[in-house]
Amino acid sequence: MEKSQKKELVPKKAGEPGLFIVFEGIDGCGKSTQVELLAKKLRRRGKKALTLSEPTAGRWGQKIRESALDKDSLSPVEELELFIKDRKEDIKNNIRPALQSGQIVILDRYFYSTLAYQGARGLDMDEIRAKHNKFVIRPDIVFILDVPVSLALKRIASRPIIYRLFEDRDYLQKVRKNFLSLKDPECCLLDGCQPPEVIGRQIWRILTRRFPWLKPA
Repeated sequence: MEKSQKKELVPKKAGEPGLFIVFEGIDGCGKSTQVELLAKKLRRRGKKALTLSEPTAGRWGQKIRESALDKDSLSPVEELELFIKDRKEDIKNNIRPALQSGQIVILDRYFYSTLAYQGARGLDMDEIRAKHNKFVIRPDIVFILDVPVSLALKRIASRPIIYRLFEDRDYLQKVRKNFLSLKDPECCLLDGCQPPEVIGRQIWRILTRRFPWLKPA
């Protein structure tokens, strides 16, 4: 499955600042692996690539991680507000400065995850989106890696620390459904069940087709 939900982008012009790439999907989909594979590939080709992840390691991100250990410690609304505070800080301190300096920013999770996860907790996805539209920087491209929940749970089980919230099969089914419902033009849906190197080649093929300047001269 290599399904693009986006219309063709206008190729980025030489000299334009930065490139913003986001990886999304349910926990265990393999996005963090692809973030690192892509960053290494870009750096080998002489590109400046910065990898980031959300929630961040900042004060709001730490609170989010602490709350994830007990899914009932925060209401969905309280959790959403923490994500928004953390994201605003990330954009101000990390994402915008890197893009303005001409770097390629590769982000592991962004507001699409908030739409999917907090939407699965009962919040209205349109309202979540409206709150984010006031301040987010729109990515150039978003890769959503899709895997069955059964596979995701097997991968999560092998991790040393498992957040209780992410062990819930029914919850992850709702999250996956929300990800699959996203129709943003920048989103590309990929089959996350494939070997990492196969997915990596697909990602590189899509990127170089849409942003030809990524190829070596």
